[in-house]
Amino acid sequence: MVRALMAAQEFSWHAMSIEDVVRERGTDLDRGLSSEQVKQLREQFGPNALPPPPKPSVVMQILGQFLNPFVGTLLVAAGIAVGVATMGQEPGAPRGLARFSDAIAILTIVIINAFIGFYQERKAEKALDALMKLSAARCKIRRSGEIVHADARQLVPGDLVLLEAGDKVPADLRLVSVTELQTIEGELTGESTPVEKVADTMLPETAGVGDQVTMAFSGTTVVHGEARGVVVATGRDTQVGRVGKMLADVVKQQSPLEERLEHFSTQILWVTLALSATLFVIGFVKGHVAWHVLLLTAVSVAVAVIPEGLPAITSITLALGMQRMAQRGAVVRKLAAVETLGCATVICSDKTGTLTRNEMTVRALVVDGHALDVTGEGVDLAGEFREAGEKVATLPDAARQAVLAAVIANTASLLRRPGVAPQLTGDPTEGALLVLGEKADIHRDASMEGREELLTIPFNSARKRMTVVTRERVEGKDALVVRSKGAIDVLLPLCTHCLTEHGVVPLDEVRRATILTLAEDMSAKALRVLAMAERRMEDGAVDRDSAERGFTYLGMVGMIDPPRAEVKEAVEAARVAGIRVVMITGDHPITAVAIAKELGLWRDDAISLTGDDMRRMDDAALNEVLPKVRVFARVDPEHKLRIVKLMQARHDVVAMTGDGVNDAPAIKQAAIGVAMGRGGTDVAREAADMVLQDDNFATIVEAVREGRAIYRNIQKSIFFLLSSNAGLCIAVFAASFFSPQQVPPLTALQILWINLVTNGLPALALGMDPPESGQMHEAPRAPEAPIMGRRDWLGIMLVGGLMAAAAMAIYALPIWAGQAAHEVERSKLSMVFTLLALSPLAHAFNCRSRVASIFKLGLFSNRLLVLAVLVSGAIHMMALLVPGLQPVFRTDHTWTLTEVAVTLGLSLLPVPAFELAKLFKIGAPKAPVAA
Repeated sequence: MVRALMAAQEFSWHAMSIEDVVRERGTDLDRGLSSEQVKQLREQFGPNALPPPPKPSVVMQILGQFLNPFVGTLLVAAGIAVGVATMGQEPGAPRGLARFSDAIAILTIVIINAFIGFYQERKAEKALDALMKLSAARCKIRRSGEIVHADARQLVPGDLVLLEAGDKVPADLRLVSVTELQTIEGELTGESTPVEKVADTMLPETAGVGDQVTMAFSGTTVVHGEARGVVVATGRDTQVGRVGKMLADVVKQQSPLEERLEHFSTQILWVTLALSATLFVIGFVKGHVAWHVLLLTAVSVAVAVIPEGLPAITSITLALGMQRMAQRGAVVRKLAAVETLGCATVICSDKTGTLTRNEMTVRALVVDGHALDVTGEGVDLAGEFREAGEKVATLPDAARQAVLAAVIANTASLLRRPGVAPQLTGDPTEGALLVLGEKADIHRDASMEGREELLTIPFNSARKRMTVVTRERVEGKDALVVRSKGAIDVLLPLCTHCLTEHGVVPLDEVRRATILTLAEDMSAKALRVLAMAERRMEDGAVDRDSAERGFTYLGMVGMIDPPRAEVKEAVEAARVAGIRVVMITGDHPITAVAIAKELGLWRDDAISLTGDDMRRMDDAALNEVLPKVRVFARVDPEHKLRIVKLMQARHDVVAMTGDGVNDAPAIKQAAIGVAMGRGGTDVAREAADMVLQDDNFATIVEAVREGRAIYRNIQKSIFFLLSSNAGLCIAVFAASFFSPQQVPPLTALQILWINLVTNGLPALALGMDPPESGQMHEAPRAPEAPIMGRRDWLGIMLVGGLMAAAAMAIYALPIWAGQAAHEVERSKLSMVFTLLALSPLAHAFNCRSRVASIFKLGLFSNRLLVLAVLVSGAIHMMALLVPGLQPVFRTDHTWTLTEVAVTLGLSLLPVPAFELAKLFKIGAPKAPVAA
């Protein structure tokens, strides 16, 4: 009893004998546990459920949104603006509540951005909650000699559980007796075919989860047979529970965009502090302006340097990208996810249900003298038969006999309803044979008319075949027909004859060798081979022993879980974009490699590794071969997590796709996790950043395209804002070295107006710019690359310097001869104010592409940008022309045609300057690459 209380993970239960398991768990195989044992064990192990994960409080999540140097700088600026507005005011500035408009504008942006981040983070807490659903089941157990139905949460280690077809396995069980038991473990191992279970075999301790045939795992489903098993692990000690623990231990990494924006914000912070402090000191030393006005001006410059609209513009740009992805069948659970996928260098994809259809499909039918290809995928009933590339109008009789045997020796069912896609129930392999029959116009229900089913000998792991005996009319009299399907190496030795185009002939050694060679060729192509045979007998008594002998071999089929039709093109698009696609699956390596070759994943120097290979390799050895590995097969959840971590250690941006429980930890660990919406589990979906509603791998490539476009658009917005702000700041900084009479400085309100009002809309419109052509031929962006490169910073300073030089040139123009000094001062200030507001609007069109001329792109190809420029220009005109606003912005003077022409001409200077830079391909992106 003491040993029965030991932790489940201390034992390799699959490798222990039934007697040892019973002894360790203190179980009576006839009576089960007693009530007293159950009570003690429940106190020791607790309920059979996954523990609830710790959740951050709402307050901490909200506060976390403000722990960012970018946001912090804005909050400090808002606080200073409030303080200055409270202490004193610049002459002509607004009164009342309007004094606080600067702070209100900044705080509004900060609060909206924080709300969006908080809302997205709350969704992540559902991942482990979804795991809890896997334990919510009822089960049949034997306790104190009686069979009872109980809540699966009440199970304890040592309980004796009874399983039958259709049951959900309630805990990890060591099987003690088995009758033709098969379970579906796809959610745990990634394999789509049923796994045959046995009880009385010895396995090595190193056997992977997919090879532990003496175990039935929690959360898997029984599809055939029945069994008894002793509970050896409950709750978090089960295989599903271990996945949950790994998921809880995974720390989500920052996205590349989040990292770059944080680093970028820190840089802007120091630049802001330096400029503001310098400007304040210069003004204080010169003594021309009151200190509180200087402080407000310094704060205004700080706000001008910081692109405070960037958080909102980034969030809106990502949100619009999320909407576009939703229209393509992808639901983005985190705004930054689309952008992150855009810089992915590796996509680790599960095979079953992601790259393949998760539907067994017959690809080949081989009968004497004919090798037929079968078209159509999954439950598509519209396929046809082809021989040597030509459509077969009428199937040979031998082929029809073989298909008929496969359809009758079958326990699956095909449900067809008008307007609804056909639905298969039962074993996927047998379902594929029913679909084959439909393509041959051989329907099981119709075929059974006039046939009486007398005996069914089910498939099991020892027999490797299924046989059905029917009574039917043969050549005008009642007879017994025995039809069987099974493994070629098992069924062929039971055959004495074979069916040919010329009738039934003896199966000699030459024919036998030819059949086996054809079967080996199909196996080498990763096809699962099944043979069909029949025997005709006189009507009478029949039993198992007498039925399965003297068969006539009819033919064989080759089937596979086929790749999705659209995946090959998507894989090629990823390769051209410099993204490596790696298959990670629990399936057999031969099958996985064959699928990889069919999809174009495989390269001449590629290699595959299995879970056993990985167990024998340390991280250094695995890391050395990692770039060449295109297929990981027979892997466990721990392996997937290890693979992703090693790739991230190589500075790869990893996207992990999958649909099963086993994928969830790696999905969460990856820079972006992508789960399947239709066939995926709740666990995978809740751990993912993006869910594909159509389960379409090709949608991922569209997400890459969208992600690259979004990041590029964010760069455009940042470049636009910083270059425009640079012109404003350089002009203000240069003006501080002159007396106000020589160079009338911009007021704090004018600075904020230019920065917050006229620049915001064009920046947002740039965030919605259409994708540039050729972006999927560029190399993935390096994760460590700054959001603004050296060329970008050089461009920012050059454009800013050009705008500032144009502004300073206005002060030196000799066009005001004979006018009063105060009129000249007001004219110069209005022109500079307008130039620094309009010049960025013209520059916005430059920012659409680093290499393409705005005339090649088309001025109206981004109509939102045209509208934003017109609206921003109109808003600025209000400050110039509305009488009530003119005194506030110091623009109350009458413009001359000369002033208008000079201002507009100087405002357009950035356009020809940028066109020259594009002509010489300055700042062009990296050359095309292929992974």
